[in-house]
Formats: sequence, structure tokens, C-alpha cells
Amino acid sequence: MKNVNKYLEILIEFSERKLKEHFKINELGFDQFETVNSYLIYQTIKESKKKKNTLIYIPDKETKSQFYIPAIFTLALYNFIDNYIDDTTVYEIGDILQKKGNRYQIIRKSDTNYTIKGIGNAIITLSKLQIKKYIITNADLKNRQVKLKFNSYKDFFKKILNVNENELPSKFKYKSIIVTDKNIVKEIKEHQISGEQIHKAFPFQYVTKSGKKTDNIPIDPMIYIVNDYETARNHILNKGISVRNITFIGQNKYKEHHLEITEDLNNGKIENCLLIGSADISTNAIPDIYKWKWTLSELDYFNYFTTYPINKIQVENNRFSFTLNSFDKSVKQIEEEYGVNLKELYKYVRSILPIIIPTPKSRLLSQLDNVLIYFEKEGEDIVETALDEIGEYDYDNIWNEIFENFSALINCKKISNLKFQKITNFQRIDYLVVPKEFLEIWKEELNSYKIKNIISFKDFNNLSVKNNTIVFLGFFGYTHLKSMMYNSNKINIILYPQEVLYFENCLNRLKRETYNELKNSDRKIISDIAFKETEQIENIDELINRIFNQDDEAKINPDYSENFATNILRELTFENDTEQLELDENKTVLLKLNQKERFEKVKNLKSGDKIRVYDNSSKEELYQVALEFDTNGEFIKIEEFSKLWKEELKAFYNNFNSITELHQILVKNGLSIKNELTLNNWIRPESDVKFPQRKKDLSVIKKTINSELLNNNYNDIFKYRIGYNRIMKSLGRKFSSEISDYIQNQRKGKLLKEFTAKQIQQFVDQNAKERIIKTIKAIDYE
Repeated sequence: MKNVNKYLEILIEFSERKLKEHFKINELGFDQFETVNSYLIYQTIKESKKKKNTLIYIPDKETKSQFYIPAIFTLALYNFIDNYIDDTTVYEIGDILQKKGNRYQIIRKSDTNYTIKGIGNAIITLSKLQIKKYIITNADLKNRQVKLKFNSYKDFFKKILNVNENELPSKFKYKSIIVTDKNIVKEIKEHQISGEQIHKAFPFQYVTKSGKKTDNIPIDPMIYIVNDYETARNHILNKGISVRNITFIGQNKYKEHHLEITEDLNNGKIENCLLIGSADISTNAIPDIYKWKWTLSELDYFNYFTTYPINKIQVENNRFSFTLNSFDKSVKQIEEEYGVNLKELYKYVRSILPIIIPTPKSRLLSQLDNVLIYFEKEGEDIVETALDEIGEYDYDNIWNEIFENFSALINCKKISNLKFQKITNFQRIDYLVVPKEFLEIWKEELNSYKIKNIISFKDFNNLSVKNNTIVFLGFFGYTHLKSMMYNSNKINIILYPQEVLYFENCLNRLKRETYNELKNSDRKIISDIAFKETEQIENIDELINRIFNQDDEAKINPDYSENFATNILRELTFENDTEQLELDENKTVLLKLNQKERFEKVKNLKSGDKIRVYDNSSKEELYQVALEFDTNGEFIKIEEFSKLWKEELKAFYNNFNSITELHQILVKNGLSIKNELTLNNWIRPESDVKFPQRKKDLSVIKKTINSELLNNNYNDIFKYRIGYNRIMKSLGRKFSSEISDYIQNQRKGKLLKEFTAKQIQQFVDQNAKERIIKTIKAIDYE
């Protein structure tokens, strides 16, 4: 980002020039990042009379240590200048003085001179001018020379500020507080300038939570360092000690204390505050708050971390690109001809792009089969509903064309192993990142000495390694990009041309967000420097925008498959067994491979698998479990709106002579169900059917009945239909998973804790025997 680099070059030069007006910044040995932060800190604290408070946001929480030295140096220099100019040091009888290694006590004073007593009771008389060469110390009087001679204190401020070492203040009117980890003390002790330690130059005091005080040098403290704000309030602010500003370093030091900080600002206990950390705060949390948010690209410029550019490995698949363009062209022609919006179909395209099939017999092939099944079920519903809205009921040819084009996409993916070939080209892969949902399958099927570890996206985000080769199989959007950017590992990502365009779009979005932050008016106020943008950022390709709609991006979880709206059931038959099972495809079963059992979802099973399966209790029993755990009242709403549409349908049914007559009218208006028994369940309030499976059927009922009550509540009915399906699917999976875990480990999960061991065993006994799958196929019910 050339604009960013130019802006930072100007900011660095400006910071150095402004700081040089006040002290010799070059003598501090700061790098460029420390110099700029010192300037930002100085700009904040010097505005105390204007009551300006500042947040310096850092995107990486570990960056806070980079602020320890700039913060204490800048606060010390700023306070010292004012204390030097406005020296209010008063020498009183009883004060302990020190000059070089000798200590004295004031025993008398007059209008013109002071009498002090030193080692061996030696008496010395000093004028008011002479006594300024002595430091008032809070240490005890000694009858011998002491080791600490305040040389670092005198030399540092004399060198940096060019002041008279014989006129340094001993008491400080202007003080500050730093709230941060005790590590700051360690950093100061280890810090050197030109090979010399200088920590004894700073008059700070560390105060513990209990109130114990430790002085860095035995002198009136100019800076107080505490670990939390409660300590600052209890042992400094509430003790009447005058403090003009307070600096927080680390998000956990300020993010829970907005009210207390605001109260102390309003009461005048502190003039202003500076917050430094990786947690943002709302604009109204603290009065008159200005924000400076460091961006990752800026930290990269300062070489804060060792990074590698992301290596994009493009896979040219002309057949897939041609088929995708054919699908897109077909959908857009239909949209234009009928004036409808079918963009919802593109999420199914998005879901197949990152899928890689390592072998022709891979269990991972089921991912593509699953997407096709969902597309066939939900895609037709999307097309039918869109056309139904405009009164177009003859849609079969339209849908067949769309489905044929999408099926061609699936077939392209099944026979393409171009992405997998790119994996095999690596000499070594330290970490191959795959969806957590298929992690065990990848580990079982990918047997290569070149690949040292196979991990999930969550595992990747928790890695603390450096300089490792990491490979991704596809791209999952803006959040994924930010996790890879400015990484200390060698990131490689295998992409189709469509994914490359999406990657570039997300990169442009990152640039736009960076530029927007640099143009923030708060930055200009804090630094007096304005950012000028000259680079033009390109717009996104229309097809890519359809596939990777930004509104849908928040729903993308790279560790799991796309979350589709409806359920698919799988019918399983078994060897040497006449029983058939119909299982939710997201149900978890125990799969036995190589004499070991592990969890696997039904949708990833295949013929020949040896499994143990617990089939959930009836819907009624599961629903009762759901009611037990309905802590937020969502099921009360589900019951309310389920009852509402069924009662309206029942009232409408009273206008007909039979259920057959009602069924015929609804079918004529577009109802999809063919069985009158299903309709009969809908009008029975006591049935366990809460909502129709297909949203189009709900729409048909609404249009046919056309009652004011149903029309006004339709959006809520539709909302809680989705919520009900989501909760029941999730609950079913959790309940089944807990049963499986109980079978394996005799461990009760959250749901099973509500049942006795005898009850759980009854659940297990219903169906938990080991069986070999003979056939498995997807089925669908009304």
C-alpha cells in the first residue's frame, strides 16, 4: 500500500521534528515505531487543559509491550519539564537530604539559610541557592556513604533536556499514573541506552493491591505504577494525591472500568486519560474520547513482526470455469426474463469451491453428493417460490435447466483433482488446514510423509509457531484473509480463478478499511497529520459478488459445511439385518475403523462402514427435552406462532365439506404435499407437526386463506419456523452425540444430566448395536 507507506514516512518525520522541540529524542535510541508512539502519547497528555482523552488501539494484544518504554519515557520527560519550570520544592526541618553518597538532615532553617547535620554530626550551613544542589530523599539518614547517588537521575534529565543538574526538583507537583502489568518494571530494568542501563533515572513508585509501595529511587515519586485501576483509586486518588493524567496499557486494564474512569474525570481527580490496548470502546463510554487505531499494514511497515507474503497458487480448471459461467448465464437470463431474484442459488456454488477430493473412492465425495441433494431440494423451492410470487406456476423447464447446469458443476468437481495435485507438489507441508468437520477423514485418507500435521481452522488460529509452511485448500472470505495476513508463517493457499478474484476483492476491502481508518478525523486531531488517498481500488466482478455475497459472509465457517435450511434423511440398510433406519444426515454415530471407534456424521458414511448408532427418541420426547432447556423463552414463541397458523387453517377448513376438498384447493394454488394425512396433521393442534417443511407451502396457505391475522403475523411465523427447525436439528445432534459419548466414556453431558443412569441405559438399549451398512441413500419426506 504505497499511500500508507508515504503517510507513515511523513508521520515519522513530523513526530521526530515535533519531539525535538521539547527534548533530545535522538538520545533515547527509539526505533521509528517507538518514536511515533511517543509523539502520540505526548500529544495526548499535553492536552490536559483541553480535557482530551485518547484511545490508542492496537490490533495485536501482544503489541502492548511496545508501549512500555515510550509511555514511561514520555510521561517522565513531560512531567519533569513542567516540574522543572514550576519547581515547588520546599525544604523543611527534618527533611533528609543527599549529595553524592552522603546524607544529611535539616535541623534549622531561617529566612536566608539552612543548617544540616551529616556523618559524624558534622554541621553545615547552606544558603537557599546552595541547598538546591541537594536532593530531598525519602530514605533514612545513614552514618555512612550510600551506594545510590542519583547519578542516573541527574545525568539522564540533564542530557535529554539540557538542564542544570544542580537545580533538579526533589518534589513533584505534576504526577501521572500508569496502570499496566508489572512487566513494565522488568522492561525498564532491562532497557539500555548506548549500552548503559538507565532505569534508576526514573522517580516512579510501584504500588501493590494491598497498598505496599516500592520506590525505584528513594525520592518523591513522579509516576505511580499499579496493576489495576482499583489500586490506583484506593491508594492514590482517594488519598488526596494530586495526579493530572493516567495511562492504561493493556485492554484488561480499562475495558471494564469505563464508569469509574468517567467518574474520576468528571470529579476532577484526573485531568485526562490515555488508553492503550486491543479492545475498542464506544465513543460515549468515556467523555471527549479520540481514537487512534493502528492497522495491521502499519505494524507491518514498522517490521513489528516477521511476515511472509501470502502465496496464491492458482489452479486453472477451464472446464469448471466454463460450466460455472454457463450456470451463471442461465440463472441471469431467467432473472431478466421473469424479473425475479435467484441469487440465493449461488450459495450452493460457493460451498463446493473449496472441496478437494484426494482419491476416486474418498469418503469426501459425499460432500459433493450432499450439496447436490440440498440444491435439488432447496433450489427448486427457491425457484418455485420466486416464480409463484409473480403468478408463474409452470416452472418445470426452468428448474430442469438450472439443475442440469448445477449437476454439471458437481460432476466437474468429482473428476477434478487439480487442487490435490498442487498439494503433492510441495516438498514439505508443516500444517495442512482442512475443515474440522472432515479432519478425521483427511487424516485417514491422506498418507504422505510430506505432510507433517493436518489441523482445523480453529487450530490454525491458535498456532504459536513461526517460519512453518502452511497450506489452505480454499478461501473463505474476509475473516480468513485477516487471519493469514501479516503472518509469521509461510502461507500458501490453493485457489480456483473465481477464488482468486474473491481473494483480491477481500484484499481491496482490507485496503478500504485501512484507508478509512487513516482518514479518520480523530487521527488528524491527535497527530496534526492528514492522510491523502490517491490509489484507486477496483470494484468486484459481478459473478464473484453473486457467489460471495458480503451479507452471507458472516455465515461462513471454514471448519464446517454450509448451513442449509432443511434436513435430509438417509435410509440405511444393514448386512444380515432386515431393519432399516432413517437418520438425519447430521446425526453423529460411532464409526469403527481399524479397531477404533470415532464420531462421524451420517452424511459422510458409505456402504461397508461398521457403525454403532443411537437413534433419537421420538420427536415428542426430544421436544420435551427442548422445553426443559428453553431458558430464553424461544419455544413459547414457537408454540404461539405454530398454534396461530394451524388454528387459522382449521378455521378455514370449516368452510369445506371434507379434508379432500380443502386439499384439492390448496394443491390447485401450488401446495406441494400429495398426502391428505399430512394436511390432517396440520389442522390438529395436538399433533407434533409445528410447521410445514417447505416455505412455499406456508406461502400457499397464507395466500389461500388471506386472513388479516395470518397476513400480519406471517413474517413471525416464518421466522419461528426457521428457529424451530434450527433448534430441533441442533438439539437432536447434541442429544445423539451425548448418548454416543456416554456409550464410549460413561460420561454425562449437559442434556443427559437431566436423566438417571437407568433412563439413559433405556435410551442406549433402543438401538446401539454394531452393524455393517449395506446400502445408504438420501430420502425426502413431506
